[in-house]
Amino acid sequence: MILVCFVLLLTVVSYLRYWRGRGMEDFYSSKPMLFSHRGVTNDYPENTLEAYKESEKRGFTGIELDIISSKDGVLYCSHNHQLEQETDSSGYIHQMISTKLDKIKTGIFSHPNNQKNIPRIENVFNNMSDNIRLNIEIKFSGLFDFSTISALKTFLKKNKVRQKILISSFNPLIVFYSRWLIPHVKTGFLFENMNMLKWMNFCHPDCIHPRADFLKKELVSICKKKNVFINTWTVNSESSIDFCKKLRVSGIITDISNAINE
Repeated sequence: MILVCFVLLLTVVSYLRYWRGRGMEDFYSSKPMLFSHRGVTNDYPENTLEAYKESEKRGFTGIELDIISSKDGVLYCSHNHQLEQETDSSGYIHQMISTKLDKIKTGIFSHPNNQKNIPRIENVFNNMSDNIRLNIEIKFSGLFDFSTISALKTFLKKNKVRQKILISSFNPLIVFYSRWLIPHVKTGFLFENMNMLKWMNFCHPDCIHPRADFLKKELVSICKKKNVFINTWTVNSESSIDFCKKLRVSGIITDISNAINE
């Protein structure tokens, strides 16, 4: 019994301390790579196919987008569960079926004269170029809400995706789920509180996504030792982008539509 407990303790300590990221060198098209945050939103609503395609036209090879699963397991691109925040409809995406969601337009407040459909993730994969990298953030309604990551797992099992993708989330349990149950896809752990950094020893992400003001040489050093890459958000000034470049982060998530040319 003592031997079993010792082996178990050793396993837990090894898991939490002696781990390294799997490496992401082949994910990036450039260093640092700029990710268009929810697409270019000057002319189109955020998280729409049109906004993503505009990003590609402007030279972005990386796009950050958000997904939520409908009640019947269809994945839609949206930052908010609540439809009132982006559309003229009401209710919650995860409580509605896809046939209703397909008819809803988004952008009622940001682009009232140019509203667009809430895109299914499959339409994004089918309409974006092969060389586009997609940083897919998994939204959740509660700590143990695995509906969206589970639906994505099913989708990826049934469909061949041409683009390189990265699964990210603020929820360490979802990152853990992705790391071990979708092992062929790299994972990113988002956080906006430095106290959350310790959770990376539990979920073992391949990269971390800290808020830009958390970037410090100490954090960069920790990640280098763990072979964990850094994609930082949301960097919206030229000086901030230059600062991130000096720290040699791998990815920069930005709202600046012409950041590629700056």
